[in-house]
Amino acid sequence: MASTALEEKKPRFSWGAVLSLLVGALLLFLVFRKIDFKEFSGALAQTRWGWIGAALLCGLLSHWFRGLRWVMLAEPLGHRPAALPTFYAVMSGYLANLALPRLGEITRCLLLARKTPLGFNALVGTVVMERLMDLLVLVLLSMVVLVAYSELLWDPVMAFLGATALGIGWFQGILVLASLVLMPIMLWKLWGRWIPVPEKLRTMLRDFGQGMAGLGSLPNPGLFVLYTGLIWLGYFMMTYLCFFAFPGAEGLGLGEALLLLVAGAFGFVMPVQGGMGAYHAAIVWTLGRIPGVAMSASSALAFATLSHLAQTVLVVLVGGLCYFLMSLLPDHPKAN
Repeated sequence: MASTALEEKKPRFSWGAVLSLLVGALLLFLVFRKIDFKEFSGALAQTRWGWIGAALLCGLLSHWFRGLRWVMLAEPLGHRPAALPTFYAVMSGYLANLALPRLGEITRCLLLARKTPLGFNALVGTVVMERLMDLLVLVLLSMVVLVAYSELLWDPVMAFLGATALGIGWFQGILVLASLVLMPIMLWKLWGRWIPVPEKLRTMLRDFGQGMAGLGSLPNPGLFVLYTGLIWLGYFMMTYLCFFAFPGAEGLGLGEALLLLVAGAFGFVMPVQGGMGAYHAAIVWTLGRIPGVAMSASSALAFATLSHLAQTVLVVLVGGLCYFLMSLLPDHPKAN
């Protein structure tokens, strides 16, 4: 029965995948349409690949720490999964995200639920909690960036949103962003009280909530915070080291690395496969607004393409290997 339940949860083909792919392709077209391809290819040809390798190593370490953090979130559910299979599941999830946005979260929960006594719904709850933590970090970093680069970023963002006509300043805008994050959490807590929930759905939500509640019973909260910091430090170093790999970007510093990290993160959370197109647009737009950057639009796009392609190759190679290694592990008896 458990095997049947897991099989029923396997993702099926959705037209959403096609739509996301089309959106990503459209974004790529819009970004590339006015580019000088001779200059673009020339910039790529000058890449210093040793720095790219160092950047990818930082990215891989970040994924490893994500696996360790997930182990901590899963432990309060009654079983502490081993670090290596958890890492395999995380990387397999990143691979699945290249097929369909957010598919990776479901995939890694399915894989770990099949190999351990942990329940699928509870694992989904831990992943939601993990993503909320990442969202919190991203919001905090965004606030830092908006304050540090207020003239660079806030005015065009507010002009785009039409908020300047309302007289909204950066501080009020930050409060609005914080409210948008907190409102879904408040609605989630009140939903069960206002809307009748069927028993089957209630059971699923209870398991899901158990996974989310694991954050409150962590054996070592300090270590959890450390892992979270190391995850984002890995992302940051991956961005910073790419500066040394690309001609014209060597003059960019730590502040610009944080700025591009936030911009790229928003590109990756867009509902397109692997941030395709959205990441490129975010990086090119941001680089184009940094004063004193001696990079043309073609060079900026080459930088975005190189960094995105390197991360994608890492996910395909390591994620594919991890999925294969995960398949060699024996299934837990509950999945048979």
